[in-house]
Amino acid sequence: MTAHRTASGVDADALTITECGLAESPAEWDDLAPATGIGFYSSRSWNLAMRGQNGARESVVIARDSGGRLRAVLPIFRYDSGPGNSHLHPGTLFGGASHVSDPVARRWEPVTVVGSASGYGTTPVVSGDLTAWSAAVNRAGAAPAGTVLIPHLTGADVTRLRTVLPDRPALLTSVRVSVPVPTVPEADYEDTLRKRDRDRVRWERGLLKRGGRVIAVEPITEANVEEIAELQEKTQRRHDTYGDTRQFVERYRQIRSVFGDRLFAFVCRHEGRAIGSLSCIEHGTTLIGRSAGLDYDRVGRYAEYFNLMIHEPLRYCLRRGLREIDLGVAGYRQKLLRGGQPVPVWSILLHPPSSWTQEDTVEHNRGTAQSLRADLGPMCPPELAECFERIQRTGTAM
Repeated sequence: MTAHRTASGVDADALTITECGLAESPAEWDDLAPATGIGFYSSRSWNLAMRGQNGARESVVIARDSGGRLRAVLPIFRYDSGPGNSHLHPGTLFGGASHVSDPVARRWEPVTVVGSASGYGTTPVVSGDLTAWSAAVNRAGAAPAGTVLIPHLTGADVTRLRTVLPDRPALLTSVRVSVPVPTVPEADYEDTLRKRDRDRVRWERGLLKRGGRVIAVEPITEANVEEIAELQEKTQRRHDTYGDTRQFVERYRQIRSVFGDRLFAFVCRHEGRAIGSLSCIEHGTTLIGRSAGLDYDRVGRYAEYFNLMIHEPLRYCLRRGLREIDLGVAGYRQKLLRGGQPVPVWSILLHPPSSWTQEDTVEHNRGTAQSLRADLGPMCPPELAECFERIQRTGTAM
C-alpha cells in the first residue's frame, strides 16, 4: 500500500489504487452508480455492454480503502488516434473540427477518454468523498502526450470536481435533455397539459393513426435486430457519423447479452415494415433512450419521430411508474417543445494540448454558450438563458 495525493493536496495514504481490464472489474461497481440517466452511462453493466466496441484500449482504475472496500471506479479508454464518435473527440468538441477525420482534429490526438464509453454522460462513481476518485483521476491524467478528458459532466459534478481539480480547464460542451414523467395515471396525462401542448400531442398522435403507422414495444431479438440496425445505419449516414448495419447488429447482440430483456425498442411499422425505432433500457426509475433510427424515405408526414421519441415512451413510463426519460444530447428544440428539460454538460481537460491556454478556455466557453443559446431559441428556459449569459460574460464554469 503506497501513499497517493489528490489534486487538492489531501493525503490518500489509506487507499490502494490498481488498474485492471473491464472484464475483471469488481461486480460491486454497479452499487456505486446512481439510478439516473447519467449514472447508467457510468455503470459497470453499460461499460461491459460496450466492451470492445469503441476502438480503444479499455481499462478500469479502482480505489479501495484500508478495509478493502470499493471507494471509486474510473473506466479509461485510450485511443491510438481518437474516437470515431464525435461526441467523444476533443477535436470536434473543442477544436473546431467538423468531423473526426479533419486535420484539425488530429492535433488533439492521441486521445484518452476518462469515465465515458459512449459520449452521453459521466458522473463520478464514488462512495463517500471525492478523495478516492480524484486519486484515480490523477493516474489517468498522467499521459505523456495527447489529450485526456472527462466528457459530459453536469454542472453540479463539475462544481464538485473543481474542489479536487481546481486548475484543469472546464469546458462547456453540450446540452442533454430529459423528459420528466408526471405521477398521474396514463388516462389522465393529457388533461394535465396546457391546452396548446395537449392539442399538439393529440394532433401528432392522430397523424400517426391517419398514416396507418403503428408503434409497439418489441424486444430486440434475432427476428428484428437486422431491421433496427438498418434503420440506425440510415440515421448515422444522414448525419455523417459512424457505423454500419453489421456493426450495429453485433452491438445490439452484445448489449442484450448484458441486459437481456431490459433492452427493447419502440418500433414504428407501416404495413408490417419497420420505418422507425428507438432502442431503450430501463435503469432504476429512468428510461434510457439509446439509439433512434428512421427510414427517411418513408417518414416525415405523420409525426413518426415525435411519437417514437416522446409520446409512446412517455406513456410506457406512466404505465411502469418510471419518473424520467433520458434522451441524451442534441436534437434540442423538438425535444424541448414536447416536454424535455435541458441541462448543460461540461467536460474537464485533464491533459490539454500544450498550446491550450486559459484564454482558449474563456473563448471556447463564451462561444459555446452563445451557440447553445441560439440552438435552443425560444425554448430556452429563462434560468438557463441567464446561465448562458453569465458564461458569455465570464467564460468560466463557476
